This record gives sequence, C-alpha cells and structure tokens, in this order.
Amino acid sequence: MKHTFKKVLSLLLAFSLLSGIMLAGSFTGMAKDLESSSLIDEPLLNGRSNYPIVVVPGLGMSDVALFDDYGNQIENRGSEGEVWRVLNLIVDDVLEDVWKFIPSVLLTLIFQKDIGLSKIVSDYLPGMFRYAQHDLEGRSVENVRGLLRDYPLSDYDEQERDSFFRMMPMQAYTEEIGEDYIYAFNFPPFCNTYDQAENLHQFIQTVKAQTGAQKVNLVPVSLGATIANAYFDLYADKGDVAKVVKVVGASDGSYIFSDLVAQNLSVDSAEMFYTGFMPALIDGFGGYLVNVALRILPKKVLNQVLDAAFVAVRESIFINTPSMWSIVPADRYEEISEIYLSGDEYAIIKEQTDRYYAYQKDLEANTLALVESGVQVFNICGYGFNMGHGWHDYQYFQFFECADDLNSDGIIQLASTSLGAYSVAPGQTLPEDYVQQNTYCDNPQHNHISPDRVVDASTCYLPEHTWFFAGQHHECAGNDVIIRLAAKLMSGDSIKDVHSDPEFPQFNGSRNTKRIVRDYMPRCLSALERNDISASQRMDLEAVVRDCEAMLASNVADNEEALAIEARMRDILVKVGEIDPPKQDQAYEVILEDVSKGLSDFLWNKYGPTGFSEIARIEFDNFWPVAVSLIKMFKSLA
Repeated sequence: MKHTFKKVLSLLLAFSLLSGIMLAGSFTGMAKDLESSSLIDEPLLNGRSNYPIVVVPGLGMSDVALFDDYGNQIENRGSEGEVWRVLNLIVDDVLEDVWKFIPSVLLTLIFQKDIGLSKIVSDYLPGMFRYAQHDLEGRSVENVRGLLRDYPLSDYDEQERDSFFRMMPMQAYTEEIGEDYIYAFNFPPFCNTYDQAENLHQFIQTVKAQTGAQKVNLVPVSLGATIANAYFDLYADKGDVAKVVKVVGASDGSYIFSDLVAQNLSVDSAEMFYTGFMPALIDGFGGYLVNVALRILPKKVLNQVLDAAFVAVRESIFINTPSMWSIVPADRYEEISEIYLSGDEYAIIKEQTDRYYAYQKDLEANTLALVESGVQVFNICGYGFNMGHGWHDYQYFQFFECADDLNSDGIIQLASTSLGAYSVAPGQTLPEDYVQQNTYCDNPQHNHISPDRVVDASTCYLPEHTWFFAGQHHECAGNDVIIRLAAKLMSGDSIKDVHSDPEFPQFNGSRNTKRIVRDYMPRCLSALERNDISASQRMDLEAVVRDCEAMLASNVADNEEALAIEARMRDILVKVGEIDPPKQDQAYEVILEDVSKGLSDFLWNKYGPTGFSEIARIEFDNFWPVAVSLIKMFKSLA
C-alpha cells in the first residue's frame, strides 16, 4: 500500500513541480498598474550604487525557445507555441497513436491486470518531455535556450515589458532607477547550471560595455540563486559584482526536490491524498469524484503504471539535468547522487554536479569570502509555513516528508533562503529559556529573535543583512513592502543593514495587495469619476481609497488589514455595479458536493486505498462465511 502511494503521489507531485505551479513561485502575476505615486518617497539612485541591475529569474520566469545549431530561433512541435517558460510537451505522437492504446486500456479495465498499459506509458512519456531532456553531458538534447535580451528594459517591446513585469513587478521604481540600467538574464529552467553561469558572465560583460559601469548588481530570485552560486564559483575573482540581493533564493536548494526524487512522503500522505488533494485541485464535487474514480484500477496495476511513469519522468528530466541537481540540499546530495549517478555513463554529469556540491557544501565560507572581498550580499525571505501549506496552488507539497517539521515559505526551507537561520516548526515557538546563539553577530545589543519567537536570525551567515517576513509565501510579488525593500537594496545606499531604516525592520509581517493594486483600486478610482452613484456610495469609495493609499504608503505589512480593505473594496464595487457579485453555488451543486464527499470519505474510512475490484473481493470474502453459515443453518432446520 505504502509503495503504491509513493508512486501515485511522486508522479503527481513531479508533474506539479514541472508544470510551474510551484517553484516558479516567484514574482508572476503582480499588477501591471502599480501606481508609483503611492509607493515612491525618495529617489533610489545615489553615489556609487548607481550600477546596472541584472535580474536572474526563478523557475518558470524566463522566456525560452528552440534554436538551431546556428543560434536561430526555430519552430517547435510543442503544445505551448513558439515561446514557453517551463514545459512544452510534444503531444503529436500520442494523439496520432491514441487508437493504439484502446485495446490495452480496455483489457486492463476488464481483467484488472496490467495488459500493456505500463508499456505504453514507458514508450510514449519520454517523448512528450523531449524539450526538457538533457544528454549524458548534461546539455539540452533539442537546443532549448533562454531568449537573449542583452539590452536594457528601455529597449523592450510591449510584449517583452509585459513578460518582465510579470516576473519582477517593479513598475513603480523603473523611472527612479532608470530603465537603461535594468536587465534580465533569461535561462531555461532545465539547463546546465555551469553553462548558464558562463552565459551570465558574458551577459554581465555586455551590460558593463553598454552602460560603462565597472560592476553590476545581481538580483537572483528563487532558482536564480543556484545560477548565482555557480557564477561566483567560476568568477568571484573577476570583481564584476558590487551587490547581490537574493529574493527567496534557493541558496541551498529545497527539500521538496530531494524528497520528490527519493520519494520521501509524509506518514499521512495516503490519507491526505484521498481526502483533500484532488478537491484542492478541482473545485466543487469534481475533486471528490476523481477520488472515487481513482479506484477503477487495483493497487497493483496502479502501482505498475505509475512506476513506469515516474521512472520515465525521472530518467527523462531529472537525472541528466544539472539544474535539477542544483536544488538538492547539500546534506542530501551524496546519498541521492550515489543512487542515480553512480554508473560510469553519468561520469560527465556527476563531475559537474560534484563541482556544484563542492561550492554548495561550503556555502558559508564562500559567502563570507564574497563579503570579505567587498561584495554586499542581502537576503529577503519568508517563513511561517510547512512545505506545501499556504496558498491554494501549493497544497500538494504538504505530502512530502519535509512538510512535517520544516519552517519554510511553502516551497523552500528558511535555512536555505536565509543562509542558515535557525527556526522551529510552524505553530511552535522557541523555548522560554532560549538565548540567541549569536553565531554570526557579536553585538550584545542586537536582538535577532523574531517577535513571534520562531526565528533566531543570529545563526544565519549575514544576520545584519537578512530580512524576514512572517506568514509570507514563496510567491512574494503580492507583498508590495518586499518589492519596495528589494528596489531600495538593489539601487541605493540608504539601507546598509537591518538597522538602517526603522521603516524596514529585520522582522515584518506579510500582506498580499495584488488584487487591490491590479484590479480593485483602479475600479474604485474609475467609479469615483461616474455621476450615477449615490452620495453615500461616493463617501464609501473615497474612504476606502484613502485607507488603501495609507496602507500602501506604510511599510508595516499586516495581511489582516489588507484583507479587510480588499473586502470593503469588493463590497462597494459590487454595490456600484463595477464588478459582479460572487457566484453562489446552486442547490444541486451543494448536494452533489456533499454526496460525492460523503462517498469519497466512506470509501477511504472503510477500505483505504483499494480499487473497486479489490473492494468487491473483500466484501465477497466477508460475505461468503456468512452465506455458508446460513446455508448450514437452513439445512439443519430442514
């Protein structure tokens, strides 16, 4: 039973990871219309910090495409079109041959045995992932590359600007920083880490030549921190970087990935799968019906099919791809690489991944050496969630073993994004007699214990240069305070450390103002220009706009305040007809959901993870002794 669910969950979680639902987890989807008037209070550029900014994006944040051997972009056969960000599946072969699958599917269902179904999966699934695959030298099989935009934001066309601001929603700051000084280094999520580090080096030389600057400021986001690690491993001595501002950076990877590859699942994973996983993905009664439908195959067959699928995905994408190995935490690398990279055929890849691991396992010394050389390094991170907990889209990752007790932003453990901060599990607090360790802070006047007594920041490598946002999920683009802090750090000297500006304390809260800024505030302002609203409605609109502007002007991140203002805006916008009222579930929908949930829960509570044919066998085995007893009783009476 346990083995079966490892396969079920590992496969589904792998697809979740690869589809970009996760680590992309980053800055996508923030407002296009972020108003600078409410967020800018002073120019950001001054003195020697007037260096160009190079953003190194996270997973699923770069535009990539297919190229020929001469560097020309060419058409591809994928489902995502000319340009994509994470996966571009090739489905033509599957669609053309779908008729061939029918006999195996029908025979498997009829006889409840794997009659060619797992072979179909093994044969066709690798081809679907062709554009993500790498060869035994760790290089793209089909020559997938990031779109090279070796020119500043000021030269981006409309589509490119939209792509950039979905990645890094800093519209409010581009005028102050100067669009001639903002660049983005695109790279594929599935790539050769050191090749991309070399490409980043060349990109930096181009930026320096175009701007006349002696150095640049790097802004690695999420997965971008792994490219930055490899870059400094190769080029730290070049002195081309003045400042590094890591935003939720996967500096030491994520246990989500290592648990995925090693199939380390939470002890409650099977129950969570059948009681909440599908309903979290599919609204209404549909999720519970999928729970029921999964039982159409017996455990053994389901295991065989999913085992074939998981092996195909693992061997097609993970094993040969250095960038995937770069997000394995250092303390897990040797164990996992021994399992998957021990063969002679993987010698070249292992040489590359070993090199990254050598830098990663000495990240403390390497980071401090970087600072000693004059590079300013800052970190911005969130905490307060178990892995997989937090926002709706990330619920799947709670199935991993690491979700049981690690404090994270829902995607990456705090120790990785903060470079070593100690924390207790979400829902717990440090013991009353706990004293901060002062591992890297020798000033007794500094208090690096978080107000909620969850984090001891004195243990991270750079306690004076690391900011923490409690209750902040990995997708931090909605938190305008984080964006403001990052912009100030990357482009000015007004904030030198966590003590510089009381407006930006080391520990802050969280808030998500994405919907407010993107949608509700513009609609409220639009409604105020109308002549057909009542006086009381106008007063309500003016009041909520004032309160919203005051909130956005403040750097105290309070999500309860943001939610309250969002609710007020929604209510008044419904009243004045700017937006439709929330859809109410129909009575039949409520009944269907209750019935399907009841059936799903009943099947789990009574039978656990078993298929319908197995349930029938169980019931027959239970009924047969009773039937025999009844027959014997009737015979004796006769």
